[in-house]
Amino acid sequence: MQEFAVILVSSILINNFVLVQFLGLCPFMGVSTKLESAIGMSAATTFVLTLTAMASYVVDVLVLMPLGLIYLRTIAFILVIAAVELTDFGIGYVGRQALVKSHQQFI
Repeated sequence: MQEFAVILVSSILINNFVLVQFLGLCPFMGVSTKLESAIGMSAATTFVLTLTAMASYVVDVLVLMPLGLIYLRTIAFILVIAAVELTDFGIGYVGRQALVKSHQQFI
């Protein structure tokens, strides 16, 4: 039982991804007043973090390491994050446009 308590406390306070690296705190603080907004922002943040981690790994292992460009790692990761953010923005824009078109059919 004590091991379970230690695991629980360490996962909440010590190994918490958001608290340790301050990822997603601004969206969390900004939209957590309404449940719908908080769920949407959490889904977007999860999407961006997951896709960024996967894309960064692929760029690191398949591009930077074989070509000996490890010193460009930080710049490459910044570019990957920017590309994923633009993808997320594009998905949101296309989704809103589809929603508007679907509502216009019934008006």
